[in-house]
Amino acid sequence: MVAKTASFAILEQLAEERRRVLSDWRALVLLRRATLRTAASERRWDLIPAGVLDVHPILRRMRDRGEIQPIRGLHHIYEVTVPYARFTPLTEEEILAEVHPYAALSHISALAFHGLTNELPKEIVAIAPTGEIAGMYPPGTTAQDWIGLDLVSGRRVKEIRGRRVHWVNVKPERYFGIGQYQPSGFIILVTTPERTLIDGVQTPQLCGGLDNVLQAWALASDTLNVNFIVQFVDQFDINLLRQRVGFLLETLGISHKALDRWQALAGRGGSSKLLASAPYANEFSERWNLSLNAPIEALHG
Repeated sequence: MVAKTASFAILEQLAEERRRVLSDWRALVLLRRATLRTAASERRWDLIPAGVLDVHPILRRMRDRGEIQPIRGLHHIYEVTVPYARFTPLTEEEILAEVHPYAALSHISALAFHGLTNELPKEIVAIAPTGEIAGMYPPGTTAQDWIGLDLVSGRRVKEIRGRRVHWVNVKPERYFGIGQYQPSGFIILVTTPERTLIDGVQTPQLCGGLDNVLQAWALASDTLNVNFIVQFVDQFDINLLRQRVGFLLETLGISHKALDRWQALAGRGGSSKLLASAPYANEFSERWNLSLNAPIEALHG
C-alpha cells in the first residue's frame, strides 16, 4: 500500500464534499481529521498540525503542483483546480462562504437564491454576526474539529473577484432565521425565505426596492411558513415591523392568531408608513394605522 500524502488527504476530503474553495483554516481541519483517522504507517506525515502555519508549506506545494491556485486579493484562499472541481464555474458566493464561514447570503442575494426575484444581484449582500454565537462552528465542521484550536474569525472583505460585498452586521441575538442549504453538495448559509422577506420590509433598498420586495412576498405567499414569519417578527420586537408585516399578510389573504395581538400594538406615529423613506400618503390602512405611501399592486401578482 502506498502511504497517503498530506495534500492527497486534503484533496480527498474536498472531493467528497465537492468543495472548490480551500482556506488555510479548512486545510488545517481536514488534515487534523486525516491524521486522527489514518494509521501512522499509512500516511507520509508524522505529527498532527497544531495551527494554520503548519499547513502553509503544504499549501505552497499544492499550489506549485497546480492542485490549487490563489484567488486574487484574498490571502490564504485558493481555488481547487484538480479535475473534479472543474465541472461547473466557481461562484463568488462560494468563495465568500470560505472567507467568512459565519456569513449568510441575505437580502437581494437571498431573494435570488430562493428564486423570489428575477433580478441578478450586481453585489453580494451578506449578514454576519458581530460576536461569537455559542455552539456555532464553520459549516462542514464540528466541535470536535476545533478541540485545542481557536475558532476561525470571518473576514469582511470589500470585494470578491471584482464583485462588491455589502455587509450587514448584526448583534448575535439578531442572527436568526439562517438556513443551511446544499445546492452543490457542501453547506452554504442563507437567510430563510421568511427571514429574507422580513429583511426586505425593513431594508427594501438592499432588496431591489419595495416593489421587488412586494413581488417576492406575492411569489412566496403559497409556500412561506407563517409560523416562522410570526416567530421572527416577534424576535425583532419592533411594533412598526408588526404593523407592516401584519398588513402584508392580511392583504395576501394569510391569517394567523398573532395578527390581532399585533394589531392591538399598532399605534399612530411619525414612522407609521409602509415605506420609511417616502412621505406620508392619504391612502391609509385603518386597521394597521399605516400610511400606504407606496404602490402595493405587486402584492396581487
